[in-house]
Amino acid sequence: MPTYYEYKLDDGSTILVESEAVTTGIVRASRGGVDVAQAGKTFKVAFASIAGSLKSMFAELEALQIDEAELKFGLKAVGEAGVFAVGKVGGETNFEVTLRWKKPVEKSRSRK
Repeated sequence: MPTYYEYKLDDGSTILVESEAVTTGIVRASRGGVDVAQAGKTFKVAFASIAGSLKSMFAELEALQIDEAELKFGLKAVGEAGVFAVGKVGGETNFEVTLRWKKPVEKSRSRK
């Protein structure tokens, strides 16, 4: 039976994310027969765990001097860590993410 991790959102509401079963160290609760665990982090903090990786990817794309690129990957909630891990698209992930990058348009400088 899957476990759902509860993350708090900035507005105080919560979101449940399905993940692997809980082993230890997590506060567990049951809601109508569904196993719910407190993630211990906000949703924003959990997503921030991949921000550095995304910044690195965009820096590499810019270094390749290409005009446009598209990246697809999945995010899976990692139970006890309370973070998200990058997974393959089509695998057992909670979110499928598509990022499109376009080379910034250079502004021409006019002389006055």
